[in-house]
Amino acid sequence: MCHFYANPLSVLLAVPTADPETISTFLSPTHLNMIRSLSSMRQYVESKVSECDAEEAKAILNDDDYLLSLLPQLIMNLESKASELQEAVIVLAKLSERGVKTRRGIEELYLSALIGEVTLETPFVRELLQLQRYLPT
Repeated sequence: MCHFYANPLSVLLAVPTADPETISTFLSPTHLNMIRSLSSMRQYVESKVSECDAEEAKAILNDDDYLLSLLPQLIMNLESKASELQEAVIVLAKLSERGVKTRRGIEELYLSALIGEVTLETPFVRELLQLQRYLPT
């Protein structure tokens, strides 16, 4: 777990309430710049630019108060996506228990999912889905 606590942005997941005032007590301008440099934030800003919302993109990149006001919603989205990922990995692990060739541990599946190696096109997932079609319920 030291890798988790070594990341200064892990404080975002430990904040008791996700309101801008509480978050601002835990974050410095350096933290906000680190958030801006995340690849997911870069994608978010690029999506705003592609939606012709350049003003919001500028505000995210330049205005600390505006970014702080967005963080509660972004944290809620992160928690929601993390929960969805966890549920998907549990389902895949349960399905993989049924096969000999497809058997994988939940830890391996979780790490593979985190780095983007688990998609509907992944041979492992396709094999699981095919196997599921032929097994009695």
